[in-house]
Amino acid sequence: MPKKNNLNLQDFGPVTSFSTSIISGLLIGLLIQYFIGYEPVPVIIFVLIGIYDGSRRMWQISKKLENNL
Repeated sequence: MPKKNNLNLQDFGPVTSFSTSIISGLLIGLLIQYFIGYEPVPVIIFVLIGIYDGSRRMWQISKKLENNL
């Protein structure tokens, strides 16, 4: 009988880190847009900042994994 693969939640760490960076940037942009105005500008800027931060975190995680090999 083949061994079942157990779902390890630590494997989803990098994915959740990347997605939470983008979602937090989106929420900050939406809050600034709601209170200040300026239609799409804050949302676009903070989503791009979130993408940058998520990519940076993924890069750091991949470097750690590479060093552990």
